[in-house]
Amino acid sequence: MDSDHTYAGSGLWEAQLAGERILVIDDSKAIRSILRDMILGPQGYQVITAQDGQQGIDHALKEHPDLILTDVSMPRMDGIEVLRRLRDAHYEWPVILMTFHGSEEIAVQAFRLGVRDYIRKPFTVEEVLTCVERALVESRLRREREALMRRLEIANYQLNRQVAELTALYAIGQAVTAVLDVDKLLNRIVEASVYLCHAETGALYLVDQESDSLYLKASLDAGTKSAHSARLKVEKGLVVDAVRTGKPALLTSETPSAGLQVREEYVAYALVNVPLVVKREVIGVLSVANCDRQRDFYEADVTRLSGLANYAAIAIENARLYEATRKVVAAEVLNHTVVTISHYINNPLMALMMNIDELAHDCQDGGSGDIGEQVGKAARFTKMKIEEISSVISILRDIASPQLVTYMDDIKMIDIEHKVRERLHYLRSKYQA
Repeated sequence: MDSDHTYAGSGLWEAQLAGERILVIDDSKAIRSILRDMILGPQGYQVITAQDGQQGIDHALKEHPDLILTDVSMPRMDGIEVLRRLRDAHYEWPVILMTFHGSEEIAVQAFRLGVRDYIRKPFTVEEVLTCVERALVESRLRREREALMRRLEIANYQLNRQVAELTALYAIGQAVTAVLDVDKLLNRIVEASVYLCHAETGALYLVDQESDSLYLKASLDAGTKSAHSARLKVEKGLVVDAVRTGKPALLTSETPSAGLQVREEYVAYALVNVPLVVKREVIGVLSVANCDRQRDFYEADVTRLSGLANYAAIAIENARLYEATRKVVAAEVLNHTVVTISHYINNPLMALMMNIDELAHDCQDGGSGDIGEQVGKAARFTKMKIEEISSVISILRDIASPQLVTYMDDIKMIDIEHKVRERLHYLRSKYQA
């Protein structure tokens, strides 16, 4: 049917106008053919025609042409009624009215209904093209504005999404770096990686500094809510490649190696490996994977996981430094305790030995005074020193007593000096009474 025919030609204005669609509504087949085949089509326009007003409205609302040319006088529905129907349907694209000489009053009415321009029949090629070009300026500006608005909406959406992701990543990073217990830290990092990338599984591998071997240290498997600690040596595979190259790796469902067995438990169809780097040295790998073919990973997931890996590497290094420092402090506390206890045991032992030596010397020389009284004093002195030694040793037992021990983090602390002096003061007061 004639109403379904479109024409796309090439001509003088093709570079500027190609692709714009114009709907011609006229009951005259000759007028439709002239506009389509001789005037508009050769200039690069795509032309749609309709033989009456109702058919024209159907085309307009279904195909949304860039411009409508409609005749005023048509059977069944004239051009003015077409304009009313388009206005009621909130149609916003420009309309040009085609009238005969002497129908200016109708043109005024048409302008009130939103028509952009009108041309009189019979018209010339130049008149039609000039009027069409003038009307399409607004249409082009509208399209450009709508395209700009769409791009702006997309840019705003992407920006808001990136801000939300960065905010979430920052919050996760803060939470991760606040953990100093190594096992708890590794598990939390794995849980965060699965959450950020919407992955099914996650794993964290660390390079053992002494053996230079790679070990699986924490993992979260599909269907579980929390990660668990592990120690499994890994000698080959993509995760080892990530340590060697120091670069992230993305495996998607379209990658030729998709369906690779990552661990004995599962086969991954999508995988992201990101190295953990501290001072240009790879200390481990953070990995997420999907076993479902329908769940893929993209470059954005690599970016998110890399951001988390930066926080994770710092947090792991801090936790290791803290652990090393804690062990040094614990050693110093133990050393102080041993030195203090030794001091307070050695002193009474030395005094006891000197007293015995003095008593033995007096007895050997047949010294003056009552020997029995001297032996009694020596026995009393010996008993006091033995009790002093016993008291100091009992303090060693107190170190293991939660009721008498204070803590620096998880390191046991006890005020040895205070405890010893308190006990010795009591004993000396007892024997001097």
